Amino acid sequence: MICTRRDHLRLLSGGIAGGMLPAATAPADFSSYSDAEKERFLKTGTIASVENIDHGVTEPVKAKLVVGNVEHAAQIQVVDKELPDFFPKQGQPIPMRDAWRFNVAAYRVDRLLDLRMVVVSVSRPYKGKPAAFSWWMDDVMFEEVERIKKDIEPPDPENFKRQRALVQVFDELIINIDRNLANLLITKSWKIALIDHTRTFTAYHGIRNQDNLTRCSRALLAKMKALSATAVAGAAGAHLTRAEVQALIARRDRIVEFFEQAAKAKGEENVLFP
Repeated sequence: MICTRRDHLRLLSGGIAGGMLPAATAPADFSSYSDAEKERFLKTGTIASVENIDHGVTEPVKAKLVVGNVEHAAQIQVVDKELPDFFPKQGQPIPMRDAWRFNVAAYRVDRLLDLRMVVVSVSRPYKGKPAAFSWWMDDVMFEEVERIKKDIEPPDPENFKRQRALVQVFDELIINIDRNLANLLITKSWKIALIDHTRTFTAYHGIRNQDNLTRCSRALLAKMKALSATAVAGAAGAHLTRAEVQALIARRDRIVEFFEQAAKAKGEENVLFP
């Protein structure tokens, strides 16, 4: 039995008129589900089983969530600890954290920028601890590390290069010190999906690695220009401190300035793309 989108929405809202569906879980088509629907599933799904994930220094686990007779997986991270200080080229060392809450903040900042690359993530307790429950990607073809190892070329190389460039801009904006090829997923339609953002949002006001800023889309540049501290704080809520929000806006200013100057020096067509 396949659970339709209508069936699933009824389950999320609390039941099905005329009786409940059978208890056995059923596959469902989640491709058309909105962020809000995925958030609701992550927040309300019953944890049916949990298994360890083979890699990841934060020791995440994979959980099977069930709502009614529909199931979907989530990644759970509870990590919240201090990291060694960040040492900028100039200035004093800055404290860093490895924290579950940054997964939620990265997702919400991604949506403010309309990138739609970061997987949906919500806050929800797990075994008595605050945690991030992140949507398990449904149609992953492989991780970027596997694509490179097998020397697989994308069908549209330029589109893929542009996606990678956007990832690098986003990672500089949120100061992601832990982007690696295993947490950069590639779907069957050759879209990039981003996971694992626990080592981000350090309160550093500069650009960490300017070499990562190669190109940017005009749309992302415009969205970054329009970004305000009020909007970020409102979207991230308790998942970012005031200092972390202010640092993000300061990095935004420097990234925007960098691309505007690069466009003048190299020509817009060599720096900005549609």
